[in-house]
Amino acid sequence: MSALAAAAVAVRELAADQRAALDACVVAALALSSSEGEARGRTRLLMECHGRYVRSFGVLDPAPPFKVFLERLRGSRVADLLPRQPRESALGELWLLDDDGMPSSALNRIAVEAAEYSHQAPGIGADIRHLHSLLRAVGMLSEGAGLSRISGETVQHAVFRALRAAGFEAYTQGREAMVRTPVLTRRELSRNAALTELGAYTEISPTRQFGGVWAACPMCGWTMRAIYRSNGAVDLECEDERHSLLGARYRAESVAGDWRLAPRGELRAVPELIPVEGHVALPYALWLWVTLPGLLEVELRDRLVAMGAEVRLWPFGDAYDLHVTVPGRSMSWRVDVKTWADPYGLAQKLRESPEGPGKLCFVVPEHLRGYLPVLRRGVLGTEARVLTDIDLVAEVGRA
Repeated sequence: MSALAAAAVAVRELAADQRAALDACVVAALALSSSEGEARGRTRLLMECHGRYVRSFGVLDPAPPFKVFLERLRGSRVADLLPRQPRESALGELWLLDDDGMPSSALNRIAVEAAEYSHQAPGIGADIRHLHSLLRAVGMLSEGAGLSRISGETVQHAVFRALRAAGFEAYTQGREAMVRTPVLTRRELSRNAALTELGAYTEISPTRQFGGVWAACPMCGWTMRAIYRSNGAVDLECEDERHSLLGARYRAESVAGDWRLAPRGELRAVPELIPVEGHVALPYALWLWVTLPGLLEVELRDRLVAMGAEVRLWPFGDAYDLHVTVPGRSMSWRVDVKTWADPYGLAQKLRESPEGPGKLCFVVPEHLRGYLPVLRRGVLGTEARVLTDIDLVAEVGRA
């Protein structure tokens, strides 16, 4: 299991002063690595972040001065930036900015899942503000509430409930579109009344475009992050760590005024550069909490059907994701897919549900197998089970 996958849990384990320091560091890193907005505004935001950072340390353990604070954001491990540096934490394996000041794959993830003020920052701040507006529109977020206090479960429930209001067919079509096409043309979006009314899609973020173009990750179809290099080249990579490691990484260079992509990973196929004009995309949080788990849901459906099982996808709205049966066998599986590695969030969901999880089968991707013991403690005393997608396929195959 990667440190990035464990980041959400590691942040939950921090003390209040450590979380306040982390929040200040995240927003400062976003401001430092962005060229959006005017310089005076970014400087003012950086000074506000340093003020919050200093307050988080208290008087007995003074924080570094402003200049040192900005220097330490580059290349320092996240744990080393916090008061009473936490040991044996996944945050000791992550950094916010690399030595060149470029954002890491962890920065946006922590900004969305943990930072209270990240809506103020350039870059992903626009995505977060859009999501705030969407959740307020569907009645799931009060004025002034921070996204850091909202779980992926809550966001899913809000979006899916709004889609169901248009009818079950519109719900399934809208949900599948958000999984299969996280970027749409404005014309395509206009043909889906439920998605248009929901307002889930928004302008492509400046952090995921360059020269008026963008490129889709070949694995999830979402906009890859654009990282400007000092030599004028632009590195593109998927925000999903697994997709990037599997080869969704490219370098764009301008040749006689035309941008050309070259692979930096195992994938040799080069995606098309597409004009930003006329396209809209899901914000980061909806891609993280709707598209990515949806990809596993659809993939599981296809794998199980190929084995001869009968599978209904999202049979009762968002009650669970897959209903699996095997012809001629009495056993069935009610599958609820989880992908964002938050066992504490799952435990909270079980505590809040007056009916409990019933006989649900919670399925996490194989790369999160290390969380099985924690997740299984969360359903202890219930009829629910927790296993990986590989375990589920094997179990259905044996039935």
